[in-house]
Amino acid sequence: MKRRFGVSIPKDLADRLDLLAKALETDRSSLIEAAVREYIHDHMHYLVPHDCTGIMVLYGACRKEDWFDIIDRYMDIVVSYNHIHRKNICIEVLIVSGPSKKIASLHKELVESGIKARYLPIFYCVSEKS
Repeated sequence: MKRRFGVSIPKDLADRLDLLAKALETDRSSLIEAAVREYIHDHMHYLVPHDCTGIMVLYGACRKEDWFDIIDRYMDIVVSYNHIHRKNICIEVLIVSGPSKKIASLHKELVESGIKARYLPIFYCVSEKS
């Protein structure tokens, strides 16, 4: 069963959506459904308490001390990290594992500090308590 509702987006974004739909030989609704499904999957740590392992990719203008101060506070869930410079951009790749609430806090703190952050869950296990 599908539910129809209206969504307003800027014209330039709608135009790019149309171009992508044409290039992928699909329709806008299918693209938006896939994007929303993926976004919800990637942000499940905000919805349901669970243990999670995933990759967090950070990028932005190099301000190492800001990045490291935040990451340092979450070393109990940061399993591994790699810091890379490309031109004037810093890229940090973190492997994180632990309670979803803690991963959500790390993600939120990074984003609120102006760092672009994308999280890709590799594995999550819903807690019995939820």
